[in-house]
Amino acid sequence: MKFPFYLATRNLLRNPARNLLYILGISITAALLLDMILLSSGMGVSIERILKEMGYEIRVSPRGTLPFETDAQIPNFADLEKQIRRFPGVRLVDAMLGNTIAVDFQRESFTSFALGVSIHQPNTYRILTGSDIDPKSTDVLVNSFLAAEKGIQPGDTLKLRMPNQTQSAGRTDPVSVRVAGVAYFYLDAEGQFTILCPLTFLQTLAGTKQADPVSAILIKLEEQSNPAELVERINGSFPQLTAYTIASVIREVDRQLSYFKQFAYILGGISLVVTFVLVFIITTLSFHDRLGEVALLKGIGLSRKTIFYTIVLEGILTSLASAISGAILGKLVAVYLDRILTSAPGLPEDFSFFVFEPAAVLQGVIVLLMTGFFAGLYPAMAAIRLPVADTLREEIL
Repeated sequence: MKFPFYLATRNLLRNPARNLLYILGISITAALLLDMILLSSGMGVSIERILKEMGYEIRVSPRGTLPFETDAQIPNFADLEKQIRRFPGVRLVDAMLGNTIAVDFQRESFTSFALGVSIHQPNTYRILTGSDIDPKSTDVLVNSFLAAEKGIQPGDTLKLRMPNQTQSAGRTDPVSVRVAGVAYFYLDAEGQFTILCPLTFLQTLAGTKQADPVSAILIKLEEQSNPAELVERINGSFPQLTAYTIASVIREVDRQLSYFKQFAYILGGISLVVTFVLVFIITTLSFHDRLGEVALLKGIGLSRKTIFYTIVLEGILTSLASAISGAILGKLVAVYLDRILTSAPGLPEDFSFFVFEPAAVLQGVIVLLMTGFFAGLYPAMAAIRLPVADTLREEIL
């Protein structure tokens, strides 16, 4: 293969300016193909990374919904916690309640998302400044967006109340709370205001302490436990609940965002066809420009196998060069597109549509190389069937 590789490289370098333009043109479609491959797999990879960072193997939400997908709540958490703890392999049972609250701070009023938690370890957030909250206190944590926008620091006092003061179920008087610290929350959307407090405090503020509602239950298992088996038992034992493993959450989110994948597959298929056509045209034109040379090489005894490999390698090398430049261009385009798509409301701050996983990049490169291989087959087959005498007479004499 050394000699065909040498011939293929030499042939491509004979017209560097023309072939460079060809490669740049293919790079655009290669970049699009790579970005579509990243888009089709990036959402699942991004969601899986966020969920694993939180450290819970199972998530439970009201029947037929994903956690925090709707305003639906799970009542009687204390009773459910006792029952779930009886299942073998359960290590921790935590819970979160989401609500909207009104906040008064330094003569300014605004609304914020409130997250009431009953957790044994702070897997859902990370302290940036200040300290963590005591579950038995009324201290709160604020996220970095709220702290930066309103100038809130640890030690400040906020007044919290339900947005509708006439609501008979909730408190009508503002409750003063101390800010214990500023934290980063894994599930925060970009620019979202979040205040975290103990679960019982938020239930009391909302006037729902007796019903003991939560929005989602988080379950941490022992190392040897089987999440899928426990999910089946929970779904069978509690008809009002739906339990998810990390894998099933990803599948459900993929199903709801399937239009992104369909979009990626369509554009990816178009870019693949365009890449094939471009490489095919380049190798065919290059072959027809050298008909006399190919016939002469065959006439002096160069084997048909060598000629075949040489032309096929030209297509592969063209695709490889385009894949390298296309990866660079694709990275730049993906960063820009990701910034636009992740600006949509409701997405976690760390969520990304384009994740540069080595496997996805390698898949794109392999697809491009295979495209170059198949695009070079026709001119390669034509070359080995080329009649020597007739071609020399037409091209040289």
